[in-house]
Amino acid sequence: MTIEITVSRDLPMEPQIFLAAQALLNGEVIVFPTETVYGIAADALNDEAIDNLISLKERPDNKPFPVMVADLAMAEQLADLGNARELAKDFWPGPLTLVLPARTILSDACTQDGTVGIRCPHHPVAQAILHIVGIPLAVPSANRSGEPPATNSTEARRAFQHGDIAYKIYQQDPTMGQPTTVLKIEPNTWTILRKGPISANTIREYLPNGVTLCGV
Repeated sequence: MTIEITVSRDLPMEPQIFLAAQALLNGEVIVFPTETVYGIAADALNDEAIDNLISLKERPDNKPFPVMVADLAMAEQLADLGNARELAKDFWPGPLTLVLPARTILSDACTQDGTVGIRCPHHPVAQAILHIVGIPLAVPSANRSGEPPATNSTEARRAFQHGDIAYKIYQQDPTMGQPTTVLKIEPNTWTILRKGPISANTIREYLPNGVTLCGV
C-alpha cells in the first residue's frame, strides 16, 4: 500500500520524510516533488530497486536514468566534472543535468557509454531526502515513458496508481513544470541534449577556451 503525504515547501522535515528516506534505503521506490517536475526515486546502487523502477517507468533499455545527488561533493564521487566544475558550482542546486564521464560503478540503468547524467535539485523536500539517505538516487520524472511528467499533486497522485511505491510525497503548489536543461560535457564539446531553464546564452558564459557549444 502506498502511503501519501502532503508537505509544506517551507517545513519539509516532517517525520514522514524520514520514513520515506528509510524506504529508499530498504530498496523501495518513492515519488517526491522537485523544483522542475515530480520525480520517482530509487537507490542508484541497488539493482533490485532499479529493476522495480524500470518496470514502473516502462523505460526503454537505451535510455539511462538520471542520478540525483545532495551536493557537489557527492557528484564528484560519481563523475569527472572536468571543465564544467564552475558551471556546476554556480547552478547546483538547480535545474541543470550534466552528462559526465562516470568514475564509479552505478547500476547499468544509470549509465550509457561510460557517462552518467547528474543533477542536484533546488527543492527542500528533495534535498532533505538526499541528505538523509546519503546516497545517489536514480530519479527520472514521475510518469511512464512517453507520457507527460507530473507537475502537480493531482498528476502525481494519478501516476503509477497500481505500482509498487512505498511513499508519494506531494506539495500544495505546482512545480515549475519544465524539466531540467541537459548538457553533455566532453573535452572539446558541450552539447545541449534538452533545452530547459538554463539557457544556451548562460551556458556560453562558462565555455572554456577551445570548447564548442552544440545543440542550441
